[in-house]
Amino acid sequence: VAIYINNAIYGMTGGQMAPTTLIGQKATTCPAGRSEEWSGLPIKMCEMLAAVPSSYYIERVAVNNTANIAKAKKAIAKAFRLQMEGKGFTMIEVLSTNWGLSPVEAMNWLEQNMIPYYPLGVYKDKEAK
Repeated sequence: VAIYINNAIYGMTGGQMAPTTLIGQKATTCPAGRSEEWSGLPIKMCEMLAAVPSSYYIERVAVNNTANIAKAKKAIAKAFRLQMEGKGFTMIEVLSTNWGLSPVEAMNWLEQNMIPYYPLGVYKDKEAK
């Protein structure tokens, strides 16, 4: 099971950002922020991996409120179950926050900025067919 925590700014070394950092978003390791001209658009992991023929279950969830946390738990449990059954590749992308904001500000920022660019939902579920 691949679980991708998308907090959109986690960088690796100086001058880098996560592949999911949003346009204009600044990171500790990229204080100028992402620009489309220099860095290109952020990668949409679920959309990309859902196109892979061998993927079985791909879903994007968020942990910004109680209802979404419950959905995230179900998605992760389902991904583990499918992996244990040997069905194929599963990946859950979790939208989260980690930006030095207050908890309320961070959850609002996720809802207003990340979810519109990274829509929540199931992107592939071969079991549902």
